[in-house]
Amino acid sequence: MKLAIIGLPQSGVTTVFSALTGRHQDAHAFAKPGESHVAAVKVPDRRVDFLADLHQPKKIVFASVEYVEVPGLFAAAAGGATSSAEAAAAVRDADACIKVLRAFDNEAAPDPRGKSDPIRDLADIDDELLTLDLAQIEKRIERLRKDVQKPTPEQEQNKAELAALERCLAALEEGKHLEEVGLNSQEEKLLRGFGFLTQKPCLHVVNINESEVATAPLPEGLSPEDSLAFCAEIEDEIEQLEEADRAEFLADLGIAELARDRLVEMSYRVLGLISFLTIGKDEVRAWTLESGATALEAAGSIHSDLERGFIRAEVMRFEDVERLGSERAVKAKGLARLEGRDYVVQDGDLLDIRFNV
Repeated sequence: MKLAIIGLPQSGVTTVFSALTGRHQDAHAFAKPGESHVAAVKVPDRRVDFLADLHQPKKIVFASVEYVEVPGLFAAAAGGATSSAEAAAAVRDADACIKVLRAFDNEAAPDPRGKSDPIRDLADIDDELLTLDLAQIEKRIERLRKDVQKPTPEQEQNKAELAALERCLAALEEGKHLEEVGLNSQEEKLLRGFGFLTQKPCLHVVNINESEVATAPLPEGLSPEDSLAFCAEIEDEIEQLEEADRAEFLADLGIAELARDRLVEMSYRVLGLISFLTIGKDEVRAWTLESGATALEAAGSIHSDLERGFIRAEVMRFEDVERLGSERAVKAKGLARLEGRDYVVQDGDLLDIRFNV
């Protein structure tokens, strides 16, 4: 799972990246201005912790999320130069976007547009994303209109792609995002490689003042399903504390948990992802999988050999293991099941894939 962190200049994108990843020195020591910064972070999962305590494996592997800080994407929206092609490409390569919206005051770096306004920031960001998609589509359509005149083996596919892109172009010209177009599965497949910016799932981080960390509501128009308000500067400071000191600091501020943990949970929900678990001889591991995926697909995400030689999957629920204390106790109660390749994996399933190759 790769998430691109984007936002207007002075919105706190770098601080949000630091707070989420702990990459403080790397994020602030810009050897190359405008260069994207990347960091992978393990996904906190108490289920992995419980199973690791139970089995004491040699290796513990959490699922991970990769954050990409993308500077320079909105230079034009802020009155500067044209947004960089490299920045747009970095966002197109991501699974989703985290849009950082400024809602804090800073005399040292005031908002050049006056009082901070996160909803205005969001509108500016969305306008720029739409403009970038529009330019990409117009360029491709210009090429395709020439190609469809040629009797080549790709002619029919080019015609289908052109028709789909013309639908997208009409929507963008009306100010609609591509997620609103309602492409069919064939059109989705044809256009998947473009990585359109207005088609990506999005999360919103409202970067608030330090004085509001425990009280700031979300601005009207944003949903708690995909939006989170926190002070990136404070979260960054907490990230740099020793683990033992964090709980006391959070309690003093009236914060129940770090925003990064809530953001990961939100990311899974927005992207439609779940985690399943495996316990090997030497390893306890969490795996990320699309919601609705089958046991066969889960096997393939572990290793292609497991998918190719799949026989069946032994399935246990983590809640049963936690309640009864061990997998052996779950089996003794008759709660372990053998499932076929079409079984739809549930979040928190423990899978033991039986295969033969």
